Amino acid sequence: MNPAHIIGMPYRLGATPEKHQAVDCLSLARSVLLNYGIKSPEPTRDWYRRLKKKDYSIFKEQLELWGIKTKTLKLCTVGLCRSDTGYGLCIYWEDGWLNCGESEARWSPTGVLQVEECYYPQKRNFVRPLD
Repeated sequence: MNPAHIIGMPYRLGATPEKHQAVDCLSLARSVLLNYGIKSPEPTRDWYRRLKKKDYSIFKEQLELWGIKTKTLKLCTVGLCRSDTGYGLCIYWEDGWLNCGESEARWSPTGVLQVEECYYPQKRNFVRPLD
């Protein structure tokens, strides 16, 4: 799905844009990555169980398996960001971050979110090269 079409979709844990016309941070990141031909892990029920218990370590565990830690921001860099309510994923796009706010998906300029770590996809995850 084109990342621009995700902006403004309502936030709902476990939702996917194509099926529910809503997103959570996992489906937002996965949809953007897929749009650019990058594979990402399929979330499992266990991931959501852990997130509901506020066990946000699942994000870091999966990001370390999937990507390479980086400080360089480029298209499809996935960030682990912190908010007042916990942690979530954001993805670098159009010189800013696509992310899930409290109620909807939005774009935020760099420097607005508290991004703690960034990961870029390992080469094995590219189905096709980025444009």
